[in-house]
Formats: sequence, structure tokens, C-alpha cells
Amino acid sequence: MDTRIENRGWVHSLAEQLCALTRGPLPPAAVEAASHRLFHAVGVSLANNQTPAAAVAWAALARTPGHSFAFGHRERIAAEDAAFVNATIGHGSLLEDCGPGGLREGSHPGTFIIPAALAIAEEIDASGAALARALVVGYEAVGRIGLAGPHDIVQRRFRPLGVMGAFGAAAAVADLLGADPDQMAAALSIAANLAGGSTQGIFEGSMEPYFQSAFAARNGIAAARLGIAGAQTATGSLEGEFGFFQTYGGVSGDPAPLFADTDQLAITRLGTKSFAACLQNQETVAVVVAELDTPLSEPDVARVTIRRPAMGTNGLNSPGVSRSKPFGNMLMAQMSARFTAAAALLGKPVTSPMFFAEHHGDPEIERLTDRIALEPTDDGSVSVVVELTDGTVRTFDSDQSGTLFPAPDRFPAMFTERATPVLGSDAAKARDMIANLDTLGSIRTLTAIFGEAAR
Repeated sequence: MDTRIENRGWVHSLAEQLCALTRGPLPPAAVEAASHRLFHAVGVSLANNQTPAAAVAWAALARTPGHSFAFGHRERIAAEDAAFVNATIGHGSLLEDCGPGGLREGSHPGTFIIPAALAIAEEIDASGAALARALVVGYEAVGRIGLAGPHDIVQRRFRPLGVMGAFGAAAAVADLLGADPDQMAAALSIAANLAGGSTQGIFEGSMEPYFQSAFAARNGIAAARLGIAGAQTATGSLEGEFGFFQTYGGVSGDPAPLFADTDQLAITRLGTKSFAACLQNQETVAVVVAELDTPLSEPDVARVTIRRPAMGTNGLNSPGVSRSKPFGNMLMAQMSARFTAAAALLGKPVTSPMFFAEHHGDPEIERLTDRIALEPTDDGSVSVVVELTDGTVRTFDSDQSGTLFPAPDRFPAMFTERATPVLGSDAAKARDMIANLDTLGSIRTLTAIFGEAAR
């Protein structure tokens, strides 16, 4: 191994690489990806900022005046509070960006990196270009640490987002605050002490999972501020005998992905959910939506079989995915393969988080879920087979493997669709600012639009 890595520690070598990203111009693909990430996160948050968890976060923490906005509110609050509230909103819809599962890419990095970076960008009146660079750095941090981390962390049932989130938020904020490699390394080392989060809340459908993104965003800001202030931190915070990898995974991490040269930055690799549901349910819902010309009537359906892999991106293994009724809350419904498929077959608005918030106990959908079987496949295929009461069999099995990767022009279009009911004619102004993020002089000119439209 490079003696520099051995002597300085993995975290410092990673910090040097992250800081080097901002010394020259970003690749055009990374700039475009930063705009796409912002289009999606902001559009979803504008449209869905009244979820139950968002109301709790606002009531609990939005008390300190400051320079940062929270979606759905006019009051400007402290950056830490804004990051917490906005991260709760961003994750509370289940319409997030997403990696392929596991630790890679930090699971749903836009739900913690973007709220933290936006809050600090407002606080310091950063430019759009500075925000774009910070997003690239934050995504790269979780992407590299996630690839280096042992899969045993997930096997031990830590939630990937919970253990990875503070790293991404800390890196993005540290970059905005002008961190040098020593300060970036300190921020990441402190973030390693702020990891945590189980999946029991996902299984029960409670609010803790949403707050895991919020804590990651808020903790990342704290870690970055401490690193900038000169906190002394461990050199072996990642690879040490008592460091992050050993503590959470019980085994060493792999240094190769941390320091590998790559032409593809992490921010360009992410998928984007089309439906307000678990990542593992996306392709199942997509095959139904793509092929269903007319919604089915629940009494006409005799039996439904969902066939898809037992594990992986389309798997059946995430907590709550194999759930049967009752569906006592929004998250239970969104996690369930049965509920989300039944809603799609009945023509319900499965792209809307508020549908699941308001209709998770829908008796028509629940009756249909009683007739849905889950069948693991060995060949990686995804299909939904519907047997009707008249003997007709319909099979939905078109190739929807690209559903997580919409065409580039869909990002501004989806933003406009979500933002126009909230912002009116100002949606086009916001769209153009995000599309030209690298030339935006002040991020406050963008966020001012959001505040003016709030209640």
C-alpha cells in the first residue's frame, strides 16, 4: 500500500482526493448531474412538504432564526434546523435518488447531502457553482466510502442511509466552508462517530427512517464546522482496529475503491425513483404502469403473482417489502410489494406520496393484496401475472430495467410538473436557475422564490 496512505490514514488520503475535485473545473457530466439531483430533490420537496413527519420536524426543531429556508414555510431559520426539516421532507416522500442498494452511494444521498449543502449555501450566500461543487464532493464521499465498506455492515442490519449519511453531508458542507485536506479529514473522522440507524422503523412504518436523513444532514453540518474549527481527530477513523469499518462491519474495509482513479464520479451514477415507493418496488410498479391501458376492477381479479428476484435492486428482502395487510401507515404501504402493485393495477396515482399518506388503509387495495402472491425468480426477471375471474390471464413483463434512469430532459420537465402548482409562473424561473446552476451568482436568488410561495 502507498506509504503515504499508511502514514496519514485512509481518511486523510480520501480528503485529499475530495479537495482536489474542486481545484479545477468540474467535468460537464458532473455539473449536469448536480443540476439533475437538485431538480429532483427540490421538485419533490416543493410538492410534498406537508407529510406527517415533516410537520413533526418543523414543530420540534424550527425555533432558531437564521438565513436558511424550509420548504413550505416563510420563516428563515438556522442552517442546522433547516437541514433537519428539509431532509425529513426529502426522505418523507420516498421519491428520492437511489443507488443500487446496500452501502453504495449512501443509499439515498440526495436526502441528506442536498439539505445540508443548501442550508449552508444560503447561510454564506454561496454561488450556484460552489453549491454544485459541494454536491459533487458530498456524493463522491459517500460513493467511495460505501464501495470500500464491508457488506457485513448491512448484514448486521444497520441501515445504509443511517451509517453513511453524515459522511456525505459533512464532506459537502466542509467543501462549501473552504476546508483544506486536514479540515476535510477531520470532518469525515467526526462523521464516522455520528453513524447509526436500524431498520425497525422501516419494518413498522414509523417515522424514524425519515429522521435518519435529517440527523445525517444536521450532524454533517456539525462535523464540518468542528473540522473547520481545528478539531483533532483519529487518523485511523475508517480502517483502525476500533474505526468505522471494524465497529460497524466487524471486518476491515477495502482501500482500493477509496483511492481508485475513475472517469465516472459518484453523482453521475445515481438512479432516480419514479414512484413513491421502496426502491425494490420500482420496476414492479413500472411494468404495470407501462402496460396497463385501463385500470383493473378489483372484483374482476382472481389472483396476482409478482415474480422478481429474492435479493438485490428488485428483491423481496428489504424490511416490509413482503408485508401483507393491515397497512397501518404511509410507509407500510410504500414498502409493500403487494400494496404498491395493487395500487398500480387499480390505476391509483402511485407517483404521489400524498396518495399513500391518505389511502394506506384503502379497503379496495387491501382486498386485492389478499390475492397477491410473491414468487422469487432465479433469472433476475420481473413480471406481474394477473388472472381474471373470466379466465383471462394478463402478463406484465416489459423491460423496465431503465426506469431508474430517465432521459436527461425529463429532470427539468418533472421539476416543472411538481413545482408549478406551488410556484406558479416562478417555476420556470427556478427551473432556468437550476439548469444553469454553474452560472448562478447567489443561491439565495433561487431559494427566495421558494420562500415567497410558502404559506
